[in-house]
Amino acid sequence: MTTTIQKWGNSQGIRIPKFMLDEVHWCEGEPLMLRIDKDKIIVEKAEPRKNIIELFADFEGEYVSPEIDWGEPAGKEIW
Repeated sequence: MTTTIQKWGNSQGIRIPKFMLDEVHWCEGEPLMLRIDKDKIIVEKAEPRKNIIELFADFEGEYVSPEIDWGEPAGKEIW
């Protein structure tokens, strides 16, 4: 199938026919990952984002938050 790049506001885009989206089980609003491989743009379904609990599920130990010295106020900050 051939399609064309079209101007959409300040960007460009292509339209993907519904039958193709149905075949790969993608729907409107689905997060996708774009990457370039030489002269190709590859579109893949993005991995679901993990929450903080999932990100640290394998962490063993105790986390100690470091104290950070941000220095003296440089403007009208309230400390």
